Amino acid sequence: METKLTINQEVLITIKTIGINGEGIGFYKRQAVFVDGVMPPEEVVVRIKSLHKGYAVAEAKHIRKKAFYRRRPFCKHYGVCGGCQLQHVDYEEQQRLKEDLLKQSFKRYTNLPLSSVKFHPFNPIVKPKNYRYKAQMPVKNTNQGVVTGLYKKNSQELVEVLDCPVQNEEINHTNQRVLEICDRYDIRAFDEKTMRGMLRHLVTRRSQATGEIQVTLVITIFNKVLFKAANDILELPDVVSVAISKNHDVKNRKVFGETFEVLAGKADIEEKLGDIHYALNPKAFFQLNPQEAQNMYEYVRTLFDPSKERTLLDLYTGSGAMALYYGKMFDCVIGVDSDEASIRSAKENAKRNQMKHVEFVNADAVDFVTNMQKEGRAVDVAVFDPPRTGLDERLIRSLISNPVPKLIYVSCNPSTLAKNIDKLSKRYRVKSVMPFDMFPQTSHVESVTLLELKA
Repeated sequence: METKLTINQEVLITIKTIGINGEGIGFYKRQAVFVDGVMPPEEVVVRIKSLHKGYAVAEAKHIRKKAFYRRRPFCKHYGVCGGCQLQHVDYEEQQRLKEDLLKQSFKRYTNLPLSSVKFHPFNPIVKPKNYRYKAQMPVKNTNQGVVTGLYKKNSQELVEVLDCPVQNEEINHTNQRVLEICDRYDIRAFDEKTMRGMLRHLVTRRSQATGEIQVTLVITIFNKVLFKAANDILELPDVVSVAISKNHDVKNRKVFGETFEVLAGKADIEEKLGDIHYALNPKAFFQLNPQEAQNMYEYVRTLFDPSKERTLLDLYTGSGAMALYYGKMFDCVIGVDSDEASIRSAKENAKRNQMKHVEFVNADAVDFVTNMQKEGRAVDVAVFDPPRTGLDERLIRSLISNPVPKLIYVSCNPSTLAKNIDKLSKRYRVKSVMPFDMFPQTSHVESVTLLELKA
């Protein structure tokens, strides 16, 4: 008879792998046990915290046998703040664990033999710290004034974080100065309990190419004092754009409101990847790690065959980063995104780079592909970088019934990637999977999967 775990029971397990959220996974009597802060092949005494169908969640009480690759975390907030999950792991081992996570996702969610897919190893990253060039941080009030923070894992409890070591150092410095200005003008953080205050998030983006900094205050209500604060913020080093975005719906957990308004300086900052220039407004999507993004874009470039591929469809295009990056390789490029602000930015970027043959459309990806197929318009290659939820089921069915010869799937979630691949494999052959470490010290894995139509 199988032994069942109970709440508060302490057991000894050996960690076999990591999960999609960076937790260590071991087994007790064939029951999976998820534990934060541990790694393979550590032997850990754990206390069971909660029981679920098919698995248990536990906390580590004592690591009886530590892994050789265990390291002291470099951030004082690690283990409390929910931003990073793998700082206790040597960086090279982080990459190996993520490579294994990709393979295990394919093994679990597809019927493909792993030997049939070419899994590439990571390329060394340039910066495993200070790599994030955009920070979206909630704020709270303290006795010392307004502070930025990050939420604890699986909670709405904000941990005060003023100096995040994975964010660009100039962003950290700018945030601290912006908070001082907010205190000067009595701009308080919005408190859901008292319904007082106006500031909900501080969003700061820095251009890797130019050093320009863009600051956006996400607020609940407008007050004229924001104009004075914005002018002072514009005086900070490298700040060239100060905007606000109204998000007055307390139940809306999105960072931005529907629109934004520039209060001081210019509307856009300039970023550059390769020889392509991008103008980014406060809401425009762009890769948070531009150095690794360019490495990924250069790899994707090698997957095209310019001798016979002349038309490119870029779904979930955002501000048109990939569509424009490959624009010179194709006769026709179409970028599609449902976010109106991103498409406006993409169109401006096309003008900026004098690419008249690159078209951007504000539309739902599924609706656009469906209409395109009804009109008989064909493309040679489709590239897509969907959200973590993966591809819409309708889009998968459309690609299966009216296939594009080549698909390039940029993913930020190994589980949804593998589930999508399992369905696409009915018509497509998976040629290769290449991982990219956009977010070192975290459990996130970015990857590029190449699929070609079966003969």
